[in-house]
Amino acid sequence: MTDTHGTYFAADGARAKFADALAEWVPIAHKILTEVASEYNRTITYLEITEAVQERSGIRTKRLITNWSGTLLESVAQRAADSGQPPLTALCVRQDGTIGDGYSKAPKSVPSDLGTNVEDLAAQHRLLCYKAYADDLPADGGAATLTPQVVKARSLKRTPAEKPRAICEIHYLEMSANGACGQCED
Repeated sequence: MTDTHGTYFAADGARAKFADALAEWVPIAHKILTEVASEYNRTITYLEITEAVQERSGIRTKRLITNWSGTLLESVAQRAADSGQPPLTALCVRQDGTIGDGYSKAPKSVPSDLGTNVEDLAAQHRLLCYKAYADDLPADGGAATLTPQVVKARSLKRTPAEKPRAICEIHYLEMSANGACGQCED
């Protein structure tokens, strides 16, 4: 029988040590991320990668994704950095298209300007991944791109809110753009 908070083998429900499961999951996650990198501008969510490593390994966990996905990705980042590969974990994003909080601290094989916004840094690193693995790069070599969700969120932030116009204290009407009340002028 499986422990509701534990890690177990899907085939028979036998308990598995989390450390052993992680050792199985890291190379699988690494392979998945190289597969994702083979398609220009493709990303994968934390939910998708954690489900995929469990499915491919046959080892599952009842732990919350937020309690172990960071450990998994940090190990994958170290593996990629140790082998001189681009930062593959830049390809893994949250459901809202943003990169996780730990990304800026993850091991990387390339120098990174820590003053750069983490979303922009991840976009630059994703381009390195696509250049290393993708067969469908544009003729110009591609560009560092943010996820569509981040682009949308940034465009919403940049849309300036229209400043409300002043109200006439006598007539309680909105004043014109030049600051005059239409009723006071009559």
